[in-house]
Amino acid sequence: MMSNNYKKYGELFQVDSEHFEEFYALLHDTKLLKSDFCLKQGEKCKYLGFIKKGTIRSFYINDQGREINFGFYFENEFFTDYESILCDTVSNMNIQALENCEILLLSKEHLQNLYKKEAYWQQFGRVMSEKIYLDAKKRIDDLLCFSPENRYLNLVKKQPALFQKIAQKHIASYLGVTEQSLSRIRSRIVN
Repeated sequence: MMSNNYKKYGELFQVDSEHFEEFYALLHDTKLLKSDFCLKQGEKCKYLGFIKKGTIRSFYINDQGREINFGFYFENEFFTDYESILCDTVSNMNIQALENCEILLLSKEHLQNLYKKEAYWQQFGRVMSEKIYLDAKKRIDDLLCFSPENRYLNLVKKQPALFQKIAQKHIASYLGVTEQSLSRIRSRIVN
């Protein structure tokens, strides 16, 4: 019989029913309050996170001390600093709750142990790595290939809920523009 957790998360985690309970048992259920950090720049990332409820952002602090948003993560999405996990290095990234969150964490140690167990988990890791790579590549392509106005339009199309949940200063930073520029872009599009 299928567990409620499998019905809810099996497809999202891309874990089949045969392996799900083994995987789910390794997840640590935790809560973050608004503004809490899951990872701070200078720390090693030790977890792959999954959001059950809430919104999280990842950001860098540039050499002028400004926050540069890299990504926003919502309910039923994964987040991590994969480079820090993969290379066992300190992170340049911060991961912070934008509202109260309920998250599931899979430790790097547990993930590595799964990889050693059987080929299924190695395949799981490869698929997860490919998704993280493609998401990062899309983000870089967006910044390099599109004007700020087109980045804004793409964001509206792909993640309309973002504009209800995320402060304008964070959206502007994510798009690589100032808040004033974002305001001008929005007024040009509306008119």
